[in-house]
Amino acid sequence: MIPLKTRPLAAVRRRLLAVKLPIFVVVAIIVLGGCQTPPEPVPEPEPQAPPPAPKIDPDLLADLLYRAEQALARDQVAYPLEGSALALYEEILAIEADQEDALRGLEHIVEQYIERAFKALEREQYASARSMLARARLILPDHPSIKPTEEQIRLLSEARRVTIRLQQADLERSESVAAAELKALGELPAGYDCRFTIAAKNDAQGRWIYRTLSSGSSTGRVRAQIEIRLPAGVERVCFPT
Repeated sequence: MIPLKTRPLAAVRRRLLAVKLPIFVVVAIIVLGGCQTPPEPVPEPEPQAPPPAPKIDPDLLADLLYRAEQALARDQVAYPLEGSALALYEEILAIEADQEDALRGLEHIVEQYIERAFKALEREQYASARSMLARARLILPDHPSIKPTEEQIRLLSEARRVTIRLQQADLERSESVAAAELKALGELPAGYDCRFTIAAKNDAQGRWIYRTLSSGSSTGRVRAQIEIRLPAGVERVCFPT
């Protein structure tokens, strides 16, 4: 049987009249059935705000920062890890992820590694330069100095270098072995961008070396920097293009 409350009101009236119930009962059932209202919706609970992030104890923060500075002063940047500046900064950030002093400390460590990478490049120690950069990348992979440094390492490690020493006796002759050597050095290899560093005892000698180099170039001109120093010589560095 279909429940009374789900039937149309007209059908209910006909059914009640058919069974011949007393009129006051019929009226009561019809009135109560027609006045029935749907249940009120249950309100959804309001979302709870996340708990505030824990803040590091000021005394503990001061102690960790002091120990990190001391580790940097004794050059314990990251190795051994225990007690290193890196470990101490990371301990702070594990408690308070946006602690500014610790974030700046990590940036300082990365900058130290990048500086070491460039010093290794000056010594032409390319494997050491890559190692320093790899350590920096492990700490802050998105640091803005990492990609330019990586490109600089690549260019210098793939560069072709030629250095010649020039004797003062040869330089003083108008036609000499030095002139032939310089012209040959001025012939640039295809597919490379070359630059020269000229060392000479004075400006006049440096300009003569530059003109002689340029005479051997197919373009009639080379890019060079003249330095007044001895011994005299030329370094050519060619980068792949």
